Order: sequence, then C-alpha cells, then structure tokens
Amino acid sequence: MIYIIVPTFDRVEDTKNFLNSIHRSVSSKYLVLLIDDHPSNITFNTIKKNNVKVLPSNEELWWVGSVNLGIKKLLNEYNLNEDDIVVFANNDVQIEKKSFEILLNEIKKDNYQIIHPRTFDLNQIEVSSGTKIISLFPYVTKHPKNFKRKKVAIDMGTTRFLMMGGGVLKKVGYINQELLQYGGDNDFTLTAKRSHNIKTHIMRDAVCVLDDSQTGIKNQNIPSCKELFKSFNSIKSPNNIRFRYILFKKHYGKVASSLITLSLTINTILKFIIKR
Repeated sequence: MIYIIVPTFDRVEDTKNFLNSIHRSVSSKYLVLLIDDHPSNITFNTIKKNNVKVLPSNEELWWVGSVNLGIKKLLNEYNLNEDDIVVFANNDVQIEKKSFEILLNEIKKDNYQIIHPRTFDLNQIEVSSGTKIISLFPYVTKHPKNFKRKKVAIDMGTTRFLMMGGGVLKKVGYINQELLQYGGDNDFTLTAKRSHNIKTHIMRDAVCVLDDSQTGIKNQNIPSCKELFKSFNSIKSPNNIRFRYILFKKHYGKVASSLITLSLTINTILKFIIKR
C-alpha cells in the first residue's frame, strides 16, 4: 500500500492538480491523506474522490502539525507495515508516472532509505531538493543540482515529494512539533540520519514540478530592510531565527545551534545587501 500525506490548508485548485497527477502516475493501490486545518475546512468540503481521505482539524496545525497528524493516523489506525510506501508531499507539486516509478523501484530495492526527486519550477529552473552540510560554523551547505550520479546523498531533504518505506517512518516517528511551519522536513531527515543511520538521497532521473507562486516569504522577493527583519520573526518565513535555533538545537546542542543560527542570519543579511 502507498500512503501519501499532504497538508493543504487552502489552495484547493493546487490540491486538485496534485491529486490528478497522482491518479495519472500511480498504478499501485494508494491512499492520499489530505490534512485540512483551514478554519472553514475548505478541502474537506470540496474534495470528494476515491483513494482520498480528508482529515479536518478544528485547530491551526501549520505544516508540521498537519504532517504529524497524518503520521499519527498511519501509525495508530492504518496498520502500517514495513513494506508499505509512505510519501510526504506538498500540494503545490506534480509528478509524472515515469518519475514516480523510478522512486518506487528504488525504494523496493532498498527500503531502508529516504528518497526525493529533483525539483523544477514552472520556468524549468532547478531548485533545491535538499542540502548537504559542509561545515557547521561558518554554516556552509551544498544543494546538489544537475549531478551525474544516479543518486546523491544529502543531510536534509525537502518534503515536496519525500518517499520512504513504512519501516523508516516507524523508526523515525514524528517531526519536532516545536517547529510549526519551516524546518520540519530538515528535522525528519536529520533525525533519520543521526539517530538511525538512514540516508536521504536525491534521484537524478526523477523529477517533480513545483508551483511556488503561493508559498510563504521567499528571500528573493523581500523588498525592503523592514520586511527582511520582519522575516526573522515570521512563522511563514524560513528565516525565522527562533525556529532555526530549535531545529539545530535538537541535533547539535545549544552552543552549536546558536552559532549556526548566527551564521545563517548573517548570511541572509549579506545576500539581501548584495542583491540590492
């Protein structure tokens, strides 16, 4: 069985497009768990499809809470087996049948790993699917793109379309609930590596297409210094200083986390200045 966990909140048209791509691409038995924490339960009241279960929430869960609700359902109610397939996905992506089958076949060869396709935006520009940590302080990372090897190992993967075996999810468990919106994908894959020696890879020949026009605050679109500094406290921004610290504190301790967060913040400011 293939289980696909997808936070939605709103963006019903994105969700419909995502579901259509899954319907076209997946020939095995599957179930999509859509997590709807919108106050009006828009997805719950709109999406009625076979192979889809909408889980409404009366409270705002944010991204991490939504995925954790899906994980809870799988672990407690769906009798998840080690040979099952689990995907964490965002509803702003689409994936072709060939790419899905490449991912699925790779997991079937070795279900003690996590894999992700390469990611391209609507302009066919490749964007990051994950990060390899080169140095903690100064914090230096590499985002593998356009690589030649069949797959490349990373430390932190995105969850645009993150695939794993059921046994991996059982070992890694829940995402750090303190993170709320950003950093949950990094926490899950870092926990897999550091606590369970489970590697995450980007697959060269698998691709997902991202429509990020409605996502949260993006550094390239921050118009002013005022907005930049607001992003350091916004839940909807990956620049949030508090959540950066929380992410790395779990894995590297308080001192290292403070240094990493400082390095990241300085780097964000410098990139903003250079861009202007």
